[in-house]
Amino acid sequence: MFDVFYYGPKPNLFEFEQPADSLEAAAALTRTGYYWYIYGGNDYSNFDFDYKALPWQSQYTHSWPNQWYQYGGTYLAHPDTVANDEYHFHEQMVPVKPNKNKFKVLRDVEFDWSWEPHPLDPPYIYVFGNQWYPGERMPTVEYHAPGARERKYLDYPRATLPERHDNHWHTLIDCEWDYSWVPDPHDPPYIYVFGNQHWAGERSASVEYHVPGATERKFIQDLRAELGTLDIFFLDKGNDTAQTRFEKLQAVYPAVVKVRYINSLLDTIHRCTTKTKTNRFWVISSEYDYTGFDFSWQPEPWQQGMTHVFPSQHQKWSDTFLINKWEFERHEVWAKNLEEFPNLNFVANQTVVKPDNTYNIYYVDHGNPGSQEQYTALRERLLTDIVKTRFVHNYLDTFKRIMSTATTEYVWIINSICEYSLFDFTWEPEPWQSEMIHVFPSDRQDRGDTFRIHVESFKQQMIDLELLDWFNVINYCDDQSVHRKPIPRHRYYTDDLVTEIKNYNFETPYVLFTNQPDLHIGIAPCLWSPKDRVVMRCSRAGATAIVPRDIKANLRTQIYDYPYIEVSNYQVNDYLSAGRFPQLDIVFISNGEPDEQKWYEHTCYMSNNDVKWVRGINGRVAAYQEAARQSETPWFFAVFAKLEVLGGTFDWFWMPDYFQEPKHYIFNALNPVNGLEYGHQGMIAYNKNLVLANNTPGIDFTLTQPHESVPILSGIAHFNQDAWMTWRTAFREVVKLKYFMSTEPTVETEHRLNVWCTKAEGNYADDCLAGAKDAVAYYNEVGGDYEKLKLSFEWAWLRERFNASTQQ
Repeated sequence: MFDVFYYGPKPNLFEFEQPADSLEAAAALTRTGYYWYIYGGNDYSNFDFDYKALPWQSQYTHSWPNQWYQYGGTYLAHPDTVANDEYHFHEQMVPVKPNKNKFKVLRDVEFDWSWEPHPLDPPYIYVFGNQWYPGERMPTVEYHAPGARERKYLDYPRATLPERHDNHWHTLIDCEWDYSWVPDPHDPPYIYVFGNQHWAGERSASVEYHVPGATERKFIQDLRAELGTLDIFFLDKGNDTAQTRFEKLQAVYPAVVKVRYINSLLDTIHRCTTKTKTNRFWVISSEYDYTGFDFSWQPEPWQQGMTHVFPSQHQKWSDTFLINKWEFERHEVWAKNLEEFPNLNFVANQTVVKPDNTYNIYYVDHGNPGSQEQYTALRERLLTDIVKTRFVHNYLDTFKRIMSTATTEYVWIINSICEYSLFDFTWEPEPWQSEMIHVFPSDRQDRGDTFRIHVESFKQQMIDLELLDWFNVINYCDDQSVHRKPIPRHRYYTDDLVTEIKNYNFETPYVLFTNQPDLHIGIAPCLWSPKDRVVMRCSRAGATAIVPRDIKANLRTQIYDYPYIEVSNYQVNDYLSAGRFPQLDIVFISNGEPDEQKWYEHTCYMSNNDVKWVRGINGRVAAYQEAARQSETPWFFAVFAKLEVLGGTFDWFWMPDYFQEPKHYIFNALNPVNGLEYGHQGMIAYNKNLVLANNTPGIDFTLTQPHESVPILSGIAHFNQDAWMTWRTAFREVVKLKYFMSTEPTVETEHRLNVWCTKAEGNYADDCLAGAKDAVAYYNEVGGDYEKLKLSFEWAWLRERFNASTQQ
């Protein structure tokens, strides 16, 4: 065992321990090869004094640290090498034992009484501060080294002033506060005012410290009270994730209380007021995620009595409230619901999130292609069971069937014809809109196909509803829309739209029928009721139209059999398939008439278009069919060689009506001899296919097929250019009129027949009357025999009758 020397208090470890003033003084006294030099205030209870230095370490002085310094007051030295001043530092710490007696304590404090000055320091009077002020401002503890005269201020360690609950303190609201604070001793007397973590003391005084005699207030900014967490009531609305969210919240706020949602929000909050232990309390909903929500939030001081409503990602109301108990009890006496409370504060600086849909979703299947695939994809994305149901006649009847199976307070109703990959089913309305039907637009169609419905409100009204539009209040939402899947396009190559629709197999509510290439129209027609599912005419002729599936039950001979038709705002041109100007072909038909060249050129000028000319074809059927073959449009204007067209007034952009069966359209002409104005000798818009198929016409080529009179004047029929032309024109027309009077007599036909036989003026007037009277005589002669009447269309036969008439 080596000699042991000490400084400071006597350690009382060994009988042979001796005091020494320094390592060097101990070296002069030792009688052993090594010696110990230790500080008597250290704790050596776990120290091994049998330690021996390795032979090659004899030149070092071995030093063990204390908790403050590397030179810790425990040394093992060799008397021959201590003067080298070379140290080997060990890791084992030899702590200084606390000793309050070596300090001068100026205040009642807690302090680390084990502190020691650095052994290499000269003697100082060490001055320590506290947790609030440094030693220069408020000396709290001092250590006086022997012989010291100079003061040294240390920042560490600091003394800790204890809390003092005395009359100086005035706590104004429930909060957590450190009552160890003391005023700066250099301050004059103040009333010190402290705020809280939300508001400075100037806006919300929470704690005050009154120095005796103080009248002036001083607001402290860097120290604030901590307002405690209020009671939290978790309203369980029965959604699938309610328990998981409650447990997650409970892990952070163990005192949170679960409350079942019963009857109404007002009734449920009332039950919370009977359970709360704080004047203000939180009411939150199981439908929302409160991760990151700050339940220490506080309103403005002047808002303490309000009911505070927090927003969701969609609306300013999320069933998250900070309630003042006394204010709630005062207002609930007369208010029917929370929305009627007079002091609602809609908070803007903190939001909660509704992460998932908690209501039934019903998928209305229209049977369109891809419906099942979308249904499966939606179930996988939303991780919920979506109920599929068929579309039945209209949305109202479909909704009535849905309500009988709904199990949640609200339901979502969506449709297979829409795209929902971006739709947010966590959307919710404002609270005062809770009993409305909320409908989301399908593209630009406000009366769309996506609905959020309050089940009970709908059930109460649905018995008396005949149309969905009659529901008490429908909210047409504009903050979220749905993309309607494109309407299928069916291109056809015929002139018969009616037959195309009859033969088409509808798989979607609407189909676009068009004779144009690569045409698509972005329209989302309304589907709510049969009267909403209209046929939409999208071109002047109707060759392009959006047609509902419902038409199949009504369609017989024309689209007008369907009762709901409207003109779309979206209009395209007809007959643009070959880059053509949107106009029917014009074909001029002549057979040696005196003025054929004149009226052909006149027709070209008045129409401002290319006019095809068919001339010198023997026989009317052959001439008409040649005209049809030359036409490149499904219909063509036939202009006859005696007609002076009225280009200034006639609409050359006129179109046939594809909503009817294919037919011929007969325009009026003015008779310059007797003043009649009807279809005789007028321009005709011939259907090309009908003309080519009419090989055995009756007494009138045009009237033997479907036809329609168009009350538009096309020109003046100059048939009175010579006696023969005038006579034959009158003869042929009167033969037809007599025949029509025998088969389908009308007042109009009788009038025309009478005028032809009695009225004529101008050139060849007498020949006109003669032709008419000869026709009547011939009709009576043959007794109206149809086959003999058809002889009137043979030029040779007519010439013989004319010659015989003029010789009498």
